[in-house]
Amino acid sequence: MQQYSNTYESVVRTQVVSGQDQKPLNLGLTDVEGAKAVARRLFDTYDRDRNGQIDNVEVVPMIVDVYKSFNRIFSPARGDIDSFYKVLDRNSDGKITYQDLEDLCIRYLTNQTPTNLRASEAPRQSGIQQPSQTVTSSYRRTQY
Repeated sequence: MQQYSNTYESVVRTQVVSGQDQKPLNLGLTDVEGAKAVARRLFDTYDRDRNGQIDNVEVVPMIVDVYKSFNRIFSPARGDIDSFYKVLDRNSDGKITYQDLEDLCIRYLTNQTPTNLRASEAPRQSGIQQPSQTVTSSYRRTQY
């Protein structure tokens, strides 16, 4: 149990460098910023040669660690590596990049699709406000 709590602590309380300032990242895992922090931590852990992508060789320790977290010893075969790689390569460009891991973490930790999230952020940046889900839902209920 201590192993899991240490992992949680290291992900949730990661220090983020913003220019010269350091500030603690004290977010939950189910909000967008927390999901991005998890993605960054995963990417930095497994991109060992620091070339900006996780290749087939670097994905093997990731698979082994996933099984280890379930107290299982696993030696992945070529098919396992290829399957895992396809899951992580979200845009199917043949590379696992930080963006792929970020999209995956946002999708499965926040239950939002990254493309919908980006689309909803665009109007806010341009000053256009979108109608809230609550107003739309209330309106639909009054239609019946």
